[in-house]
Amino acid sequence: MFSKYYLCFTLLLSGPLLAEQQSVGKKDIENALVALPDTCVALREGRNCYAEVDLTWHQEQVGNYCLRNAQSKHIIQCWLMQQKGLFRYQFDSAETIGFELISSDNGKVVASTEIQLQWVYQNRQKKRRWRLF
Repeated sequence: MFSKYYLCFTLLLSGPLLAEQQSVGKKDIENALVALPDTCVALREGRNCYAEVDLTWHQEQVGNYCLRNAQSKHIIQCWLMQQKGLFRYQFDSAETIGFELISSDNGKVVASTEIQLQWVYQNRQKKRRWRLF
């Protein structure tokens, strides 16, 4: 009998906490920039990796947004009066590349993501000393 009341009381108290956690998670999803796939796998370390990556974004408010390379700050594409967007990116790199979604109204970064690079085989060659014989 005691355990039933204790269980009901615990559920009543934890309900608002769970709802608050879900609303925070929902806000994170609403303001998002997502790369799929987010990892590119190359055969050997140091070699370029090639993939077609979908960069999708969604914001709470309709506005003017631009997608740019996080390292070079080069603008890739802009959207006017939009709340969500998609850009298909041809990934061709030997290193991780980051992307940022910025508000073109104020220049602030509103979301970011990156495409990680992994290798099947890492270079494990020994440094060879030069020998005469």
